Amino acid sequence: MKSFFLVSLFFSFVLGANYKINESKVTYYGNHYLHKWEGSSSNIKGGVSFNKFNGKYQCSLTIPLNTFSSGNANRDSNMLIYCKAFDFPAIQFQSTSISLNQKSIDIEGSIDFAGIRRPLKTTAIINELSDEYFSIEGQFEISLSEFEIKRPSLMFVKIEDNMQIQYLIKGVINE
Repeated sequence: MKSFFLVSLFFSFVLGANYKINESKVTYYGNHYLHKWEGSSSNIKGGVSFNKFNGKYQCSLTIPLNTFSSGNANRDSNMLIYCKAFDFPAIQFQSTSISLNQKSIDIEGSIDFAGIRRPLKTTAIINELSDEYFSIEGQFEISLSEFEIKRPSLMFVKIEDNMQIQYLIKGVINE
């Protein structure tokens, strides 16, 4: 068993690096003609790996829906119902392509939300990037109807279909 661990450790150093996600945050912004609100989660699990052999990055993230908080417990519990959290308890992202530019990263992949998978493209700004740590931030927009989410209404008017998503993802080398 010890030799297996040492071989695995050797190949992780030779072939690439693995980063675990920590101190990250994802925030959604909702709109209704009467008010605006936001909800955030810092419970982001996953990692980023870099393969030195082929120079490619891979990213996988999971956020449990019940960890988002808007500061309004009634709104948060309704969000769980509308987003089908009892059947699909987490939002998942899996990258298919990550390209580093000088000060940004182009990220492509798929997002699984409410039982529907859709492609996603976003560009993240690099706050910090080293062999031991990274920090990126960016934003993208989703359409609730593309994920077949029924929009709740207030005073007979539904919330807006498009939601802005803002993210700050940080990772440290996984030792």
